[in-house]
Amino acid sequence: MIKQSSFIPLFLLITNTIYSQQKNPITDYKDYIENELMIGENKFRPHSFLTSFTSKKDAQNSEPEYYKSLNRKWSFNWVKNPKYRPVKFMNPRIDVSSWNQINVPSNWGIEGYGVPIYVNHQYKFADYKAMIADDMELVETYYPKNPGDVPNEYNPAESYHREFMLDETWNNKDVFLHIGAMKSGGFVWLNGTYIGYSQGSKLPSEFNITKALNKGKNTIALQIFRRTDGSYLECQDFWRISGIERNVYIYAQPKIRIEDFDVKSVLDKAYETGEFNLIINLTNHTSKNENLFVTYQVAEENTILISETKNSKIKESESVNFISNIPNLYDLIIEIKDEKDNTLEVSSTKIGFRPVEIQNGLLLVNGQRITLKGVNTQEADTETGHVMSEELILKDIQLWKENNTNAVRLSHYPRGKRFYELCDKYGLYVVDEANI
Repeated sequence: MIKQSSFIPLFLLITNTIYSQQKNPITDYKDYIENELMIGENKFRPHSFLTSFTSKKDAQNSEPEYYKSLNRKWSFNWVKNPKYRPVKFMNPRIDVSSWNQINVPSNWGIEGYGVPIYVNHQYKFADYKAMIADDMELVETYYPKNPGDVPNEYNPAESYHREFMLDETWNNKDVFLHIGAMKSGGFVWLNGTYIGYSQGSKLPSEFNITKALNKGKNTIALQIFRRTDGSYLECQDFWRISGIERNVYIYAQPKIRIEDFDVKSVLDKAYETGEFNLIINLTNHTSKNENLFVTYQVAEENTILISETKNSKIKESESVNFISNIPNLYDLIIEIKDEKDNTLEVSSTKIGFRPVEIQNGLLLVNGQRITLKGVNTQEADTETGHVMSEELILKDIQLWKENNTNAVRLSHYPRGKRFYELCDKYGLYVVDEANI
């Protein structure tokens, strides 16, 4: 159990650290990509997978009302040296009609820009002569091994630009940008306003874009650098290619919203009764102290097994803690209402009860010995690089199951949300890894 008094200061500390702007992203870009203390600016801290709905009925349909994909074609500019990159393209009045078009998500090395590099543990820019072929002429360049230092001569910068429309139903909500994965470090602008920066190429980047958003037409611009100081950490046995590798979309939540939640669901020592601990973090982006009613329900096949409601008066941020003993269950529904019984937000997720332990050198799940028969897997497609369709993920899972595989190790980075959902659905143990 995490006590409320110890949790809130931690949240505020993280928020204040990330949200303070340090430098100019155009003139001082190297202070971002070569600063080991800079892994994000104005970027949300990591949180649980969360889909926001306006009602329980919508949550059951799994189609959020306030969701807009920004995939497909973007205007695209690629240069091998950052000094040649465009620096005013984020201005909505700048004409980028002469730029090429590129798919999002995609790896630009697969789309014909620059050179994909395959190495194992070596740095892709250290202790070897790199063949650079942007105009089909080979240029030999030697980069010394100097951790934290990023090459200047060959550090491709890719600039992305597109427009999108929002109707009036998005008014009076907070709107967020989700970039599923971009490699290696990237800056974001909306309607010419700087939004933020992110490193960590196999994790989502999320930003609050509400204040910069226009009614109707909006212009989003990204500038991504192939190499940052983080490239020294993300040095694994796979193809070194860059770009926007996962889905990009925007979504909206109410001004008082579910910011995060944490579920601890295990069984008691007799493996008979579920022990349930739920912590819900709420955020209030209004100027008023609001009196809310927070409800959770645990259900199996539309039968509610247990439900509880708590009252919470929230000013800026608050955590609500529920503790119960319940049997096996699978559906968790979280709902927040105001004093007038109006539903503000609903979220739903799948949960299960299973303690995982190591005892006497044995792996136990629910007290039963488990033998792992596993494979390593990469996020890789022969046609699209690190961009994987759901169909290909399902094909992998089918082949693993047909060959009596029950476990998969993610070598060597986290995957997107859908991968975990499908492994849960079809019954695979997942050994996750940090991207380092």
